Amino acid sequence: MLKKTSLTLILLLTYAITAVAQGDQCTLKLAELPAAPELRGFYVGMTIEQVKARLPKLQLKPADEFGFASVNIFPDYETGIDKNTLAGVRTVTLDFLDGRVFSVWIGYNQSFKWQTIDEFVSGIMGALKLPNAWRTKFRNRLLDCSDFTVGVIPVGQSPSLKLTDSVAKATLGQRQAAKEEPEPQ
Repeated sequence: MLKKTSLTLILLLTYAITAVAQGDQCTLKLAELPAAPELRGFYVGMTIEQVKARLPKLQLKPADEFGFASVNIFPDYETGIDKNTLAGVRTVTLDFLDGRVFSVWIGYNQSFKWQTIDEFVSGIMGALKLPNAWRTKFRNRLLDCSDFTVGVIPVGQSPSLKLTDSVAKATLGQRQAAKEEPEPQ
């Protein structure tokens, strides 16, 4: 009887742990993310034309042989940027693959509303409707979802946010790896 009760308790505990673990996974897709003011009008999937409509004087170098291009924006030093629309932002890095943004990295300055990593994670969870399934790696907080990742990374005195399309990143990696493979002789 004791063995049967113990086995039943172990099974119930196992099911409970599995249910909790599944509840802490991020099953969201990029397409389900809401627009959030914290992203300042940038989002994964934007075309080059949409980015240039947002920042008309933006100079973007041509894509490399893999279809990759990247641009760094420094609102305090750029001319022709409406600094009010980028209030609280120190830097924006946009990575493109085949003419679409696949990674948005926004570094916030000390005037931004959330200054600690914990405040930032809590705030961005609410803004983007993200589940609390973060993992910690060094001082960074990372969230792996169905087809994207989110990173909250301390840079300087303030946090930064990086949203990355996992599928596009993997595609870029495959293209680069294919080039590195030796050709058969």
